[in-house]
Amino acid sequence: MNEEKLNILKNFTLLLVDDEEALLDKLHTLLSLFFNDIIVAKDGQEALDIYHTQSIDMVISDYSMPVLDGYGLCKAIRQKDRYIPLVIMSNYSDKEKLLSVIPLALAQYLIKPIDYASLTATLLSMIEQIEVNGLDIIVINDCISYNRFSKSLIDKGEKVTLSNSEISLLELFIMKKNQIVLMEEINLCLDSVEVKSKQAVKSIIYRLRKKVGKDVILNIPAYGYMFKV
Repeated sequence: MNEEKLNILKNFTLLLVDDEEALLDKLHTLLSLFFNDIIVAKDGQEALDIYHTQSIDMVISDYSMPVLDGYGLCKAIRQKDRYIPLVIMSNYSDKEKLLSVIPLALAQYLIKPIDYASLTATLLSMIEQIEVNGLDIIVINDCISYNRFSKSLIDKGEKVTLSNSEISLLELFIMKKNQIVLMEEINLCLDSVEVKSKQAVKSIIYRLRKKVGKDVILNIPAYGYMFKV
């Protein structure tokens, strides 16, 4: 059951922050088992700049960092978003640090060194926050929404049938919403059984546009498409 829940994380973008390069690489490798899309930063300010310019679903950050520490980063993010799951890591259990982060409503506080069991427990806590706060629901427009957990497209309360490739493509667009998605990225995400000729890919996009709206999936000539929400 927990493994099924953890598989859901492949639909979310994680921002991972730590100033220790070796640990950052190690955590990135481990978390890649769960996330398809991980963006890394080496200090709080770099992470905050990324948060303001890219679509981020979850944040795991070290506490002690130069320029802007993990507390400052999470406080700035929490002022903008009350619900995004946040996790702070530290090398030791420090009462003052633990007390200072209580108002941030963290999903978890991780003590280094981090083992697999504590990491997966933390990820499950983050998923629970997403479910409780309805962050698994992507509102596409006034009538249409998509549930990233059940992989269901809902139009005016009715479930719309999606093929595997349409689901993969829609989730790629959601992950990169308001960004140009290149045709190469689209080809890579499609179901392996699909014919990937130029015309076949256009046909899948055409079918998906009929279901979510032409004004949502914009054609960017010579580059690809943009999911505009």
